[in-house]
Amino acid sequence: MGNLLYSPGTIGPQGPTISDETVALVQEAMRDTTRAINVASGLIGYELEAPARVIVPVVTPLVNMLPRRKGNGIDIVHWKAITSFDTTRNWGVVADGALPSQVSYQVAALQNTLQTIGLMNQVSFQAQWRGRSLEADVRARRVAELLYQLKMTEERWILGASAYLMVPPAPVLATSASGGTVAAGTYWVKVTAKNTQGETTGSSARSITTTGSTSIITISLFTVPNATQYNVYIASGASYPGDSAAWLQTGISGSNAPQPSVGASVTLADGVTVMPSGEVTPAIITLTLSAPPATSGTALSSVASNTAKTYVDGSGNVLMWDGLIAQALNNTSQANGATLGAQVAQPAAANGQLALSDIDNLLAGMYLQAAGDPDYIVMNPLDNVRLTNLVVGAGQLRYVVNAGDSADQGQLTAQYRVTRYLNKSTGKEMPIILDRYCPQGQMVFLPISVPFPVPEISNAVEIETNQEYWGVDFAITDSNFKFGDYVDETLKVYFLGGLGVLRGLYPSF
Repeated sequence: MGNLLYSPGTIGPQGPTISDETVALVQEAMRDTTRAINVASGLIGYELEAPARVIVPVVTPLVNMLPRRKGNGIDIVHWKAITSFDTTRNWGVVADGALPSQVSYQVAALQNTLQTIGLMNQVSFQAQWRGRSLEADVRARRVAELLYQLKMTEERWILGASAYLMVPPAPVLATSASGGTVAAGTYWVKVTAKNTQGETTGSSARSITTTGSTSIITISLFTVPNATQYNVYIASGASYPGDSAAWLQTGISGSNAPQPSVGASVTLADGVTVMPSGEVTPAIITLTLSAPPATSGTALSSVASNTAKTYVDGSGNVLMWDGLIAQALNNTSQANGATLGAQVAQPAAANGQLALSDIDNLLAGMYLQAAGDPDYIVMNPLDNVRLTNLVVGAGQLRYVVNAGDSADQGQLTAQYRVTRYLNKSTGKEMPIILDRYCPQGQMVFLPISVPFPVPEISNAVEIETNQEYWGVDFAITDSNFKFGDYVDETLKVYFLGGLGVLRGLYPSF
């Protein structure tokens, strides 16, 4: 399927509609197969690539804009991702009669599984027979609508999918000198995410210093997609003593730190109540340690590797591939190290509050280390509200009113919204893509192009498919027409040095 054009400053068309053209394309795809459906014949499939081209949901900007490549029909895709070029900073000095130095490129061998994404729906015989006067072919319209839903599910995968649970960001800590029995000292906190399959490795450590003997420690955890609960490990000392001295806090972990229900409201520490849309995981869980932390039991060092597979079949095979955020976390940049991968950072402030300098520093690091110059910033709408308030509060706002016409002079638009961000390191303006499927508290800095010529690589990020959009009518076993839409695909990041994630943004309006 070819690339669907994306216009900066807009997200998709003006609104999702099932046009007559779309219905006609679906009917054409179904026409030759539906006549053959019966109990004996089983599943009958038909290509939905043509109607998928004209279905561009407004809430799926990344599905709409990312290039798509036809795959070779395999279950795991291997590729070389560019992390940087000119890694040796070679001056190109050549002695008399000598050979010049060889150019050194930095690449990483990556892989991702191809997985099937599918949804189904059904239409009763009566709905099909009696709905023609209102909707013409009811089945064709429901198949087209299912394609919308399938693309929305794809959008969730591109941002939040991961074969194994993502390791949470470092928690945000606060303390009070009264209300508990925590003794004075310096405490280090790490967090892991869990599900029925296992547990992730620990987050980065954060420290807090308490005073007196009646203190409490407030721990704010950042949630990750597909987790069911979280464990808190605490160590003490002037410096972090290592995972073997970080102990599981059973009093505040496990059943006391479950993942909030999808769609449940969450009241944040600043008093703001957030009601996620249903697809977005609530960003914060706040726990309080009022008793002295455990100093024995299960140490974090017992979690040697991430064992928390996300979705599995009966044989334990993983059924989900790694999306943008997961690939960034799995290939994090190490300055002056062996891996010049994606830039992943958290706000510098201990309270997790975003500052404009956090964005600028991440962008500077991407460019100086790997010539990374992202084309877009993807964020949740709530995080865009926070960014807008931050920009307005810093006085970095210019609002131009076009009131030359007398009819316009009394008509002003209330409020502001940041729609672009200037990369100070490169001078590029990056359009901000608001995506309701982007996990709250995370910004994704997305490359579309590669800044230097590389054979066979023209896209920094692309989707590879074994099977493009495919519809199936199931065998009729009751008084319903049942049908499903599928796509078999994976996500490939070719330019890791151009991918960045700023995560662990503590919400504050």
